[in-house]
Amino acid sequence: MLIDILREINNMKAFSKKALASKLNTSESMVEHLLIQLQRMGYVSEEKVPNDFCNKKCAGCNINCSLNIANTLIITDKGKKLLATQ
Repeated sequence: MLIDILREINNMKAFSKKALASKLNTSESMVEHLLIQLQRMGYVSEEKVPNDFCNKKCAGCNINCSLNIANTLIITDKGKKLLATQ
């Protein structure tokens, strides 16, 4: 399942735990657990990025952001190498 979640993160335009859980047919708490594992293993890292894509219509938005900064996950070089071998 770790590879599946890594693949889905790679395919997402904007990271969302809720969307990831839905796509993988699992709970958000399971996604959170798997993301912690991926971070510990060095396959993903959390990053704050400029919130250039936000339209400030927060109702229904599942992206964890503020007005200027959004928290997202990026796949590290180690994670990209793993995906390339799959």
